[in-house]
Amino acid sequence: MNRVHIVAFNASDYGELIRAEFPELEVTVEDVTGKATASFADANVLIGFGPALTDELVAEATGLKWIQALGTGVDGFDDRVDVGKVILSSMRGIHGPQMAEMAFLMMLSFVRRLPFMLENQTRRRWQRFTAAKLEGKTAVIIGIGLIADALAARCRAFGLRVLGVSGTPREVANLDKVYARADMEAAVAEGDFVILLAPLTDESRSMINRPVFRAMKPSAYFINLARGGVVDEQDFVEAMRGGQIAGAALDVFVDEPLPETSPLWDLPNVIITPHMGGRTEGYVDQAMPIIRHNFRCYLDGAPENMKNRVTS
Repeated sequence: MNRVHIVAFNASDYGELIRAEFPELEVTVEDVTGKATASFADANVLIGFGPALTDELVAEATGLKWIQALGTGVDGFDDRVDVGKVILSSMRGIHGPQMAEMAFLMMLSFVRRLPFMLENQTRRRWQRFTAAKLEGKTAVIIGIGLIADALAARCRAFGLRVLGVSGTPREVANLDKVYARADMEAAVAEGDFVILLAPLTDESRSMINRPVFRAMKPSAYFINLARGGVVDEQDFVEAMRGGQIAGAALDVFVDEPLPETSPLWDLPNVIITPHMGGRTEGYVDQAMPIIRHNFRCYLDGAPENMKNRVTS
């Protein structure tokens, strides 16, 4: 019998649906809010989020045949297993609406100064001011994929100019221009908002660093909805403390949960959220069609027909 182990904050929800549809499977779950602790050493199939797992848990799971990541990114999996021997698939393609909305939440919070308004409300202080607006601003999206497509379309609807940065430059709908990754500093120099959506890979690790922050406008805002490891956090702290950029919104971090001792908590004009960009109502319903299809392919011995299979 194939044993399936699920690691997620709502692993039980997935487990209930998978057991009902595939009663021949043995399914175990671990509902986690931080790092997983339950062993899945004898599991054949693993479903979950890579950053929630430890090296030790993955290393002892020598019987794994297939990993289904519950996120678009496969970091935490592709760097821990041999993708040539273990099938790896992702949830690519389902996150566009919620991630675009998260980016807009952050952009609007900055231009309309929402944190300041909430502070005034807390202090019962009536203080009117002249706010900025999104229309006419420039958004630079780093990492051009399906989420960027969804975000760019919404940016255009709000009257923003939209630039992209990609490892494979090409014409993309709703983008005014696409820069090569090698020209990132030129791209971010034009942005009022720099929005990071690039996956974490060996090539992208710490690519948002001191030179990139120095190239940004002092009035610009940085938004990270990708992975913490794509940013050199020490360089970011220095940039914020030195007033090199106006502010930032961070939803992802190198260490998650973010330690209480992290200097990021105390930086001025930084919005911190606990990796919430893709976590919205209906996510399980969005994910299950891919999981269902991929299980049928796996059980039928046709892994080449799986959706979002990672091959390298």
